[in-house]
Amino acid sequence: MIIGIASRTLMCSDSERKIVNKTYLEALKKYDNISYLSLLPTNNIEDILHCCDAFILPGGRDIDPKYYDEANTASDVDEESDSLDQSIIFHAIKFKKPLLGICRGIQSINVFMGGSLYQDIKNHANHEHQVILYNNPIYKNKFITSNSFHHQSIKKLADNFLILGVTFDNQIEIIKHESLPILGVQFHPELNDIKIFDYFINTMIKKQP
Repeated sequence: MIIGIASRTLMCSDSERKIVNKTYLEALKKYDNISYLSLLPTNNIEDILHCCDAFILPGGRDIDPKYYDEANTASDVDEESDSLDQSIIFHAIKFKKPLLGICRGIQSINVFMGGSLYQDIKNHANHEHQVILYNNPIYKNKFITSNSFHHQSIKKLADNFLILGVTFDNQIEIIKHESLPILGVQFHPELNDIKIFDYFINTMIKKQP
């Protein structure tokens, strides 16, 4: 089974690199029969996506607000990642393949499926937050503590998504599509919360035909 992981842009001195953070790969090591493919922006991306059984959209720079009909007021955008994420999301929808969005990834899912974002929220980056859980199939408890490295969050939720968790200041932290195998989390579970990966691998991927 192959999981395609969207690459992200890293500026190193005067050069630009496309990377997949090692933390995501470490989180996948515990699962049997799982391989990964680093997805790069390319003209034949659709051919490559057909090789993948599921996808992860990791964290990264901001999404251009033009995709939700707003002027850019606070965003450090990454156009190549926008195009790559959009291709992956549309492919996952068309072929009903499992998709996990993390940090920027949940934002990409929401935007490219018709939602919008708050371009700049306060008191979230580099803070831990208590998350209130609603009808959540992943956790048995009512609250979790999440890490936080973002300055944006979901404003208008895309259609056909369920909210599974919000922070105490009412920022959306976990979403799941009503019928498609698509899950998004605003925090970084690869750092300290393997339950998200357990659910994604064991429930969303392995139950697929």
